[in-house]
Amino acid sequence: MTTPADNAPGTDPQSPILATAQELLATRMRVIAPLADAIAERKRLQELIDAVEKTYGVAYADAQAAGWTPEELRQMGADEPTRRPQGRPRTRRPRATAATTPGPRTPNTAESAKPAPAPAGA
Repeated sequence: MTTPADNAPGTDPQSPILATAQELLATRMRVIAPLADAIAERKRLQELIDAVEKTYGVAYADAQAAGWTPEELRQMGADEPTRRPQGRPRTRRPRATAATTPGPRTPNTAESAKPAPAPAGA
């Protein structure tokens, strides 16, 4: 049976273990706040980059539509954008389908067994 004196601070055998664990956790927790700040800043900047990439893609496409070649744009420092602006999807040409009109008729074997009519006047 334990007495109140056994549970007094400093006499509990678990106190040193708990104190050490709290100290270790405090050390580890101190580095989490700067990490959380960096994650939030990184996310904010990534959203800005995404918005600029979208604008850049449109501007690049507009420059190409105006006649500038990718090589000319590259010479001016404009690299091809990583994302192209969304637009109408390319239309695909329909694949060649089977002809709907019949082709030349091939005689079947029963017809080819019949003798050919003799030419007139022979």
